[in-house]
Amino acid sequence: MARHEQPQINEVSRISSGTEVRGSLVSRSDIRVDGVFEGDLITSGKLVVGENAVIRGNVMCANADIWGKMEGELTVGDAVSFKSSSSFAGNLKTIRICIEMGAEYSGSCLIINEAEFKTISAEYFH
Repeated sequence: MARHEQPQINEVSRISSGTEVRGSLVSRSDIRVDGVFEGDLITSGKLVVGENAVIRGNVMCANADIWGKMEGELTVGDAVSFKSSSSFAGNLKTIRICIEMGAEYSGSCLIINEAEFKTISAEYFH
């Protein structure tokens, strides 16, 4: 992204159920994944991972609600919520975390502050 911009209200990029995407996705809008995504996913908005979704790769976002399956690196600038149906395997860096009963979590978790997130995300959000 050329510069850090706030996501637009009511703008949502969506990967629907039955859709598979491989590669890199960079957006300033919120993203909802209900299909399969493999690669790098970067947004200055919120990420929602639906119950039947699968994400494999590196993800950076402002906030995240995880209902489905995720494997890889996840860096969140504010809060991440792992819902009871979620499965996560990987490395997490976040400012705040919520893990509901029933969620599967396997990996590391590093609690960071806003300054650390800005440093980590600097190459993506100028």
